[in-house]
Amino acid sequence: MYRRILAAIDWTASAEAVLDQTRQLASLTGATVHVLHVRAMDFPSVSSILGGLASQALAGEPVASHASGVAQRMVDDAVAALSAAGVHAEGTLLESTPGNTSPAVLQQARDLDVALIVLGSRHHGWPSALGRSSVAEEVSRHAKCPVLIVP
Repeated sequence: MYRRILAAIDWTASAEAVLDQTRQLASLTGATVHVLHVRAMDFPSVSSILGGLASQALAGEPVASHASGVAQRMVDDAVAALSAAGVHAEGTLLESTPGNTSPAVLQQARDLDVALIVLGSRHHGWPSALGRSSVAEEVSRHAKCPVLIVP
């Protein structure tokens, strides 16, 4: 059924649910999971970076020196969690310009020839919702494979 699954994660609370759903599907199907985070050059916020750095410091782990390091750590942690659950997983961190997250996810899905994309829903609040759809909406609209959107 699914040989390759792309799990697109971000800094939102839904990332854990995305990984849980992906783990369950991969365990059932024997799929390889490709964890992807697309870091827009202006993302994450300073508070997200500081939160990630604080978590690493509290865990007694080396602290990443910049946003890319924190983002890579998020991808590595996701791969490690999936691997610990018996799922074959690989991870990729891509950097893009703001507003190009959806095309990056779609291109990665094509490049990896995945059978399923799993990602979280992303709700834009006022006023950012004006004239802008979410990454999940864009991916589901243009993907060439099924898309599972996790709340």
